[in-house]
Amino acid sequence: MIFLLFMQIEYQAVHRTYSDSVQELAVYLTIPGQKLHYFAEDTSFIGDYEIQLTVFDKDENQLTGDYWRRMVTEDTANIHDSVKLFIPENSEYYLLKIIDLHAGEIFTAAQRIVQVKNLGNMYWSIDNDTLKFTFGVFNQQGNIDSIIATIGGLVKTISVRRGVYSDSLIFHIADLSIDEYALKLDLHSEQGKIDELIIPIKVTRPFYMDNEMWALRVDQLQYIATPREMDVLEETEVSDRDSLWHEFWDKLDPTPNTEYNEKEIEYFERIAYAEQHFRNGDRGWRSDRARIFVKYGPPDEIQSYPYEIDTFPYEVWWFYKNNLQFVFVDRYGFGQYLLINPTGIGL
Repeated sequence: MIFLLFMQIEYQAVHRTYSDSVQELAVYLTIPGQKLHYFAEDTSFIGDYEIQLTVFDKDENQLTGDYWRRMVTEDTANIHDSVKLFIPENSEYYLLKIIDLHAGEIFTAAQRIVQVKNLGNMYWSIDNDTLKFTFGVFNQQGNIDSIIATIGGLVKTISVRRGVYSDSLIFHIADLSIDEYALKLDLHSEQGKIDELIIPIKVTRPFYMDNEMWALRVDQLQYIATPREMDVLEETEVSDRDSLWHEFWDKLDPTPNTEYNEKEIEYFERIAYAEQHFRNGDRGWRSDRARIFVKYGPPDEIQSYPYEIDTFPYEVWWFYKNNLQFVFVDRYGFGQYLLINPTGIGL
């Protein structure tokens, strides 16, 4: 499940033919500017990051790799970047890292390399509910007759002619939920299947266009919105969701003249943190600890007390700047901490 649709680093790898034994691996990146830490330089604030791309064979031996250093200004909303590397034919997978040179590693991903033989120069894009997959065909000998493509239960078949040319496939993906998918390409000749390629595809769309994601995001507003505001958002038509969402958050924006609404970003960062850290035996972002964390932020101090013969495990959260203390008790011993003083205790 995706809880934070903004503030994510997106990337896509494209494989291109260079020679019979070498291909080019190109990685295209979109990095939200808010992911970086910035330092003052003259009258500007500068972000400094490094992209590392390393390629390995099937025995995990490094074959090649490189790194690229970049600098951007703080007013950059989304950073669009790309790196390219020539890789040998025995390349098995690559490791991609992005390092904020002032804060450490902020992204890492490993992915299997698609060997370019009969197909190459593969690239996909999603526009609303349409997935377009473009590719190059290398069929000089005429060995391939057709390609059968499948993704999430959807199937397309296209004929393949002799020669070297570009082609594309179109899928209407309105029924596919936001998730990671595998686009499978089966290449066939008259004798049967001769090759198979698996391309990772990440299906995304504006959250307000997906009914399941919209319902989740509205539900997550329960710590900041009134029941009436949530009812209005839940019942609105798809065409009005985006404008009503912005109208709700515009009222809470501390810097309305800037592109980002810091309050909205902070709120959903706390929701994501709560889902990750309060789910082992507890209810994630729906837990009592999440409610206090989302409302007040990280506690100034946490005191944890384990199980003893005459007491349940419990935690005490201290918020010195708010002059508050909250006590959570694991009454059932399964990690679900219940808040026993909802209004807090003054220090």
